[in-house]
Amino acid sequence: MIEVLLLAIALSMDAFAVSIGLGSKQKSNPTSLALISGVYFGLFQGLMPTNSH
Repeated sequence: MIEVLLLAIALSMDAFAVSIGLGSKQKSNPTSLALISGVYFGLFQGLMPTNSH
C-alpha cells in the first residue's frame, strides 16, 4: 500500500512541475490549456499503473 501512495505522490509532483512550465509559457486562453492538459494528465496517469504489471 505504501508503494501506491509513493507512486501517487511522485506522479502528482511530476504533473505539477509540467503544469507550472506550461502555465509560464502560455500567454493567451489559459482555460483551454488547463482543460487539455488536465485531460492528458488524467488519461495517461490513469493508464500508467495498469500497464506496470
